[in-house]
Amino acid sequence: MQVSDALACLGSKRVIWIDDFFNVTPSDVATLLIKSIEITRACAFPELAVPLERFEYEPERAEEDIAQILADAGPARVATIKDGFFKKEAENSDRGTVELGADEVSRACALLGVAEGDQWTFAMASRHLDALCKDGNDAGISYIVDLHEAGGSDTQGVEILRTLKGNNSAGTAFILTHETNRAGESTLEDQLRTMLAADGGDKFGFPMCVVAKDRLYDDPGNSSALEQGLSIGIKRAGLRRTVHDVLLAARGQAEVAFEAAALGLLSVPPEQLESHVFERGFKEGVSELHVVERAVTAHISQHLRNFFGQDASVRQSIRNLRALREIKLTPVPMAPDPNLMAFREAEVWESDALINSAYAPIACGDVFETDPEEDGTRKLDRRFLLLAQPCDISLRPVDNERAEDTAFLIPIKRKETADNDARNDRKAKAPLLPFRLGGQIWTCDFRNATVANVAVLDLASFRSDGRVRVDDGHQAPPDLLVAQRNVYGARTAAAQQVLAAGAVVTAGLVDPMLQLSFSAIKPFKEVFAPSFVAASKAKIDGVTVRYPKRVTWKLRRCGRIRMPYSAAVLDQYLSLMSRQAFDMDYMNPGLGDGEQGAPGGDVGGAEGLPATEFEEPTVAGPGAPAAEWQTGENGENGELPDRIHRIIRQVLRRFR
Repeated sequence: MQVSDALACLGSKRVIWIDDFFNVTPSDVATLLIKSIEITRACAFPELAVPLERFEYEPERAEEDIAQILADAGPARVATIKDGFFKKEAENSDRGTVELGADEVSRACALLGVAEGDQWTFAMASRHLDALCKDGNDAGISYIVDLHEAGGSDTQGVEILRTLKGNNSAGTAFILTHETNRAGESTLEDQLRTMLAADGGDKFGFPMCVVAKDRLYDDPGNSSALEQGLSIGIKRAGLRRTVHDVLLAARGQAEVAFEAAALGLLSVPPEQLESHVFERGFKEGVSELHVVERAVTAHISQHLRNFFGQDASVRQSIRNLRALREIKLTPVPMAPDPNLMAFREAEVWESDALINSAYAPIACGDVFETDPEEDGTRKLDRRFLLLAQPCDISLRPVDNERAEDTAFLIPIKRKETADNDARNDRKAKAPLLPFRLGGQIWTCDFRNATVANVAVLDLASFRSDGRVRVDDGHQAPPDLLVAQRNVYGARTAAAQQVLAAGAVVTAGLVDPMLQLSFSAIKPFKEVFAPSFVAASKAKIDGVTVRYPKRVTWKLRRCGRIRMPYSAAVLDQYLSLMSRQAFDMDYMNPGLGDGEQGAPGGDVGGAEGLPATEFEEPTVAGPGAPAAEWQTGENGENGELPDRIHRIIRQVLRRFR
């Protein structure tokens, strides 16, 4: 796509370039040289030696003399002096890239269609810009603005942005700079946006895109490098402009949608509110406010979807962006943007501050961490994911029971690197979570999963800190749901007996109601059963903290993976559990390369053998003896039923 076509997709019909490079008159260049007198002296232009000496005691006369000398020297010499000045300035600075030369600027102007009359100095912009962009009359104009003015402010271009913003400009702005390279463009954009937001007014600011000057350098090995650089800059600006315009148009719609939803709910007769809102929440074992939230958010989402699909200005913005699709943005090395990560996490993750302070009942997707305040787990950073059929572990007030008393507790581990090793991605028994939590990548340890007693984990939902713990003198919080209040006494009874006895084990036995998990080794060693801890105190950051006598499983609920993401992980685990050993360990494509076992690290099937040790049995025909196979180094032979024999032959044929 040519640069002119890309500009047309952006809706741009005119390009104005504002840059001190266009100081071409002798008077303008003289002012430029005087403003940066030290750089001018370092250039050692011979014809300017005398007026530069005079500058110390007659600065105004010196500038006049320099202007006259440049006028007498002619345009070619003026251009040479100006280029030499800019190169020397770049040498004496710590900026990311060097200044553009006359050839690059000339070619860029030709590609962008910048008319000679639209090549403005900063002085020209100060005279003409207000009238041009007043009240959005500049729709269809793109502004290329140099950020740095030689001899002036390093952020002079921001003043141009302020003028555009203050006049409600409808144009598109490109900030051209050698303050950064292409890897730092987004960072500089954020800094400039913050600078403009500090001025007050519209927090949306003015859409602009930073273009590093190193995108515009000629490349001897690529004749179209300059054109590609300009096209990429236009595509980046198109993305910025489109998102800005869409959000600006939709900004007031959320409020309109909320008001409509609120008025709708307020108009529902109280009798129907009782039956369809509050009773529904009661029966489902959730807060009544959760039902209200679902109604309001569903209405707002539907309203915004309709708006995005039907609004003419939004549809035009998207058409412009789609037209730029063939311009591909080359990835640059940078850390994941924290805003994108925050959006994704908001979609996937419920924070502990929300679910614990709201005393939310235990649910599929709850994540627990080893308690950092308890001895034995203070430095033991482990996390566990609770998986179960969501409806079956919902705690409802009817009959005060769940459909299921147990759930799967899956250890999850941080993955140190974000590599895309295909071998790791194929680990069915240790899959990656399909999202980040806290900016980190996690894997599920399906091998060490255990069955957990959900009644013990209910204790976390009775506390605002989310700890699986019962303190001496505990009482049910007033904010518990009906279902939680109904079971509170039963859930805490066993722990209450431990508090009275001062020990977990009585008469050589542990009450089964105190047992959290079936597994008592590996990740669950410290948390499978409770500990009785006497009252104590400790000094933390100079403050004395008193800990009550308690029964603790040394776990704390630290958040929740939202539906349907938690259900997707549950499906992954259940599909793994339903697969047979041959399917998991011998049918894996990796074995074709001579690997032993599945990518997850298993070796063989039920006999623990690598596939390469199979010997294909020889069968003489119907009625022949059962097939023989080699089982290992001992060479022991055993008989197999005909059905298994046929399966093995099919597997061996697949590997050939």
